[in-house]
Amino acid sequence: MEFQPRLPPELWTMAFRMLFGVFNSSPGNDIENVRLTCRLFENLATPFLLPRISCGPLSHSLTRLTAVSCHPVLSRSVKEVVFICNRYELIKTLPEYKEALRMGESVTFREFEEPKSEEENLDLETAFSQYGQHYDDQTAMENSGEVIARLCSALMRMPNVKKITISPNFICFLDGYCYSKYLLEPWSAYNEAFLLMARVLSLTGAKVRELDIESDDREDYGVNGTVFRGMSHMDLNHCCNAFRGLCEVTINADKYDIDGWMTGNMAKILSVATNLESLWFGGSSTFHISLKHIFSTTTWSRLASLELSFVTFDQGELLDLLRRHSSTLKKIWFSYVSLINGSWRILLEGMKSSLSLEAISIYGSTEGGDEGMMIGSYMTRAAVKDYLLGDGPHPLSDNIP
Repeated sequence: MEFQPRLPPELWTMAFRMLFGVFNSSPGNDIENVRLTCRLFENLATPFLLPRISCGPLSHSLTRLTAVSCHPVLSRSVKEVVFICNRYELIKTLPEYKEALRMGESVTFREFEEPKSEEENLDLETAFSQYGQHYDDQTAMENSGEVIARLCSALMRMPNVKKITISPNFICFLDGYCYSKYLLEPWSAYNEAFLLMARVLSLTGAKVRELDIESDDREDYGVNGTVFRGMSHMDLNHCCNAFRGLCEVTINADKYDIDGWMTGNMAKILSVATNLESLWFGGSSTFHISLKHIFSTTTWSRLASLELSFVTFDQGELLDLLRRHSSTLKKIWFSYVSLINGSWRILLEGMKSSLSLEAISIYGSTEGGDEGMMIGSYMTRAAVKDYLLGDGPHPLSDNIP
């Protein structure tokens, strides 16, 4: 007999989301047991089987992705694909590997120390061998075209993917990984991954809603200007096609190669995201470039949330950006934003007069002072909130304690 629920399916879905939300990358026995309860629960719990899958440019990772995409049930449960953007370098000898460990960083985040026993010597040689195997595997997969081919075919077989994440945090996805203190961490290849995923989205026409370029857990790395300076017309078209249907975009950027950022290619790409509702742009420390090179003069008719972090912008250009979206912006989050050619006092006054916000957070703010030095603009979050959302005094007023 078919089970007749007393609660509507929507409430069961909410309950399952609370129960299974912690399982980000692998199916759990609890989900399987729930699916065996009845046909209703099987249908409602299926989306939580494998909502997130990670992959990288290695054969075992892409084989797993292919297997999931070919599965009649698992393929429909995947909502997010995380591409790990790490790359292995050619290191031919053990002395070169040791030097790389001294200059770089191991996966255990320890400084390199010479082995002190036969066991540690063996551990070092094993780590060196494993690193070389990963490099050979990565090179073979890329040279054969297998990486983009498998990503495209997998994405076309997973109809419910709504989010693409580019992440440098590789430890989470490597199966059977040897966590040796001598295992050298690969470097983060953001630019290559950005172009690769843009090509994949463009070629497949996947209806993805969200793109997230994650930051490194320990370093201020991200996409840098080089990818835009050397961008071909074909790749620019691929990027525009990839961004065209996006509603939420998170970009972590590196200040390297300012000339590349100044090409305006980033602005061209973002301008086609006409459905954009949420934009998060984070730079590395002292990231300073004109807003027109990133956002141009585009007005996104649905932009409701704007978050900026670790950037330096012209105060007039930033205020113009906010005013262009005065009818839609509801949430602003500024973290360590520095202003030049103006002040936070003027910016806040302009925001007060032109915006109707529902949520605001500003902290770590600075502005240009004498002789080009940055000085802090000390204001509490509560004072900013009271001023911009209520009738409180200006947060930089002398009357604010």
